[in-house]
Amino acid sequence: MKIITDKNKIEEIFARGEVVDVLPSKKEFMDRLMSGHRLKMYIGFDPTFTALHLGHAKNIMFMEELRKLGHEIVILFGDFTAQIGDPSDKGATRKQLTSDQVKANVSGWMDQVKPLISFDDPENPAKVAYNSEWLSKLTFADVVNLASNFTVQQMLERDMFAKRLRENTPIHLHEFMYPLMQGYDSVAMDVDVEVCGTDQTFNALAG
Repeated sequence: MKIITDKNKIEEIFARGEVVDVLPSKKEFMDRLMSGHRLKMYIGFDPTFTALHLGHAKNIMFMEELRKLGHEIVILFGDFTAQIGDPSDKGATRKQLTSDQVKANVSGWMDQVKPLISFDDPENPAKVAYNSEWLSKLTFADVVNLASNFTVQQMLERDMFAKRLRENTPIHLHEFMYPLMQGYDSVAMDVDVEVCGTDQTFNALAG
């Protein structure tokens, strides 16, 4: 697989304004993109609604640009995590969805994603994954082991948790599991890069 390392082309992609922040640094990411090493990158979406919004579309188009550079791109549908609900930017616990509701949403999302990124490129097609493939197989012992890597204090550093704590709004225990699950997605897929919204930074760093 030929990897495009043209500095001007890479800088042009970043100059369009889709990227707000890069961790650990933009320079390190640019250096990796120009190294010739093929990176495995993913972006994940919880299909909690029937339609994509503009922010989703922009992120997928950014991933398409990276795919055209020759990198391996995975579009992850959080069909398992969508049933739990990410507490990001939520003033209350998100309503949990049924498996059938999530499947219906995923079907609609695929129709909307296909015009934005190529799944049919003969040399380097974007791939689709579903996190139920690994999260549904975790035992309770596995979950306890994952949880042992984090503290309650770390979880409470999330703005929405701190706000709800101040306002005496309930924080359900299962909501603390969400960062563990999103973090485990990165581990299960063995990715080099995760692309996400700024509201997902804490979850991404868990990975």
